[in-house]
Amino acid sequence: MALMLAAFFFALTPAAAASDTANGFTLEQDSAWLGRINQALQAMPPLSGRFQQKLPNGAHAAGVYAIDWPNRLRFAYDIGGESIVTVKGKFVAVQEVVGAEPNWFPVALTPLAVLRQAISDGISADMVSGFTLRDDNYSITLHDPSEELPGKAELFFTLKGDRLYAWQLTDVQNLVTLVRLSEIITHDALPRSTFDIIENEEDDY
Repeated sequence: MALMLAAFFFALTPAAAASDTANGFTLEQDSAWLGRINQALQAMPPLSGRFQQKLPNGAHAAGVYAIDWPNRLRFAYDIGGESIVTVKGKFVAVQEVVGAEPNWFPVALTPLAVLRQAISDGISADMVSGFTLRDDNYSITLHDPSEELPGKAELFFTLKGDRLYAWQLTDVQNLVTLVRLSEIITHDALPRSTFDIIENEEDDY
């Protein structure tokens, strides 16, 4: 289960509609869109709610999340004994069950690093590899132009309000994971304890 959940960070690709061309123009040529998206990312408050996830093997999962961009994320799954995936700073911790010893992965080795870079530092034109405008939403596909960060990230926004509601990560092996926030509750702040990684201590005899 830990490896399956780790795929949350090692894979992600666009939904069928996300492969469309952006109405004959590219985001690199439209500074207004780039500024609009960066403004939306910088203004994102802490969030909580429910999510749905499509894994690279086609399986689906769901659960609850808490996000304080860009450095703290927590996803607790409904299945698999309430498995927990927590991002704190530079590392991802994956726990099979609540209180279990976590498996640690560097964020920099996952496509999630591209998403976090976009939110923390802003999106530059040379990061953009695709842009799709639809009737009620749009998406932007990003990569690291220096190629130091692996994979790519596609971010999905509502057209009205520019709300980030989903993302798709594709790793270097072209494995894709899609995460959609099905409920979005905004907060002024989330307690840091929300992202604590709790390990049960074994009794000594």
